Amino acid sequence: MKIPILTYHKVDTKFEFGITRVSPGQFERQIKFLSKQGYKGITVSEARGLNATDEKFVCITFDDGYEDVFHYAFPILKRYGFRATVFVISNFVGKSNDWDFGFGIKFKHLNWDQIKILFDNGWEIGSHSANHRALTLLDDEDVKFEVGSSKYEIEKNLGTVVKSFAPPFSRYDENIVRIAFECGYEGVYVLTNGRKVNGVYHRFAVYTIDSTASLKRKIGEAKFEKLKLNLINSLSEFTVLINYAKNKIFHK
Repeated sequence: MKIPILTYHKVDTKFEFGITRVSPGQFERQIKFLSKQGYKGITVSEARGLNATDEKFVCITFDDGYEDVFHYAFPILKRYGFRATVFVISNFVGKSNDWDFGFGIKFKHLNWDQIKILFDNGWEIGSHSANHRALTLLDDEDVKFEVGSSKYEIEKNLGTVVKSFAPPFSRYDENIVRIAFECGYEGVYVLTNGRKVNGVYHRFAVYTIDSTASLKRKIGEAKFEKLKLNLINSLSEFTVLINYAKNKIFHK
């Protein structure tokens, strides 16, 4: 069953250099649009388990697990009866996003108490790795640590089984997917529409530049939105390289 999957990063009033933030007002307009179109918001694990149905579903996901998801996105989604999935970086829970190249502008990540409240309200908590390192630049041992230790930490803190994984920067290959499944994940979620690998689900990111019209095109998997996504992903290579260099120094 084909269910559209949308991905957000930050839902905040705070300014940033970049396009990964949407304002709370923009976010509510988009969720209101989806609700009026008859969509119901469910988690990615719920979507994987669905059989054919006439109902309309959409998956709202959040990468990185920023605190603004709790303060802004959560009450909006609750108002419209939507559940969502948030992919958290386990070693940065409750901390600032020091892993990111952000021109000195920092955003705080969710803490465990906030994550637990989301979980208790029907949200799915997935893994976005331990330290947000580009997995395709690591050896197998480091990949296993990033993928496996994150799953362990989330499960330990929430007392549940973590089934879904989103690789940082959406950098993946068949080997990384294999390791993720060996660690016990059931689905891998990426922000590309490229390489087809069993168990990998492709998502559309929503950015500052996106309107409700863009959202409609993303749900319909319009070619224009695929091209836009691929262009933005290619431009993000600079961020990947900067973060790789930072982590190389940090993990010496």
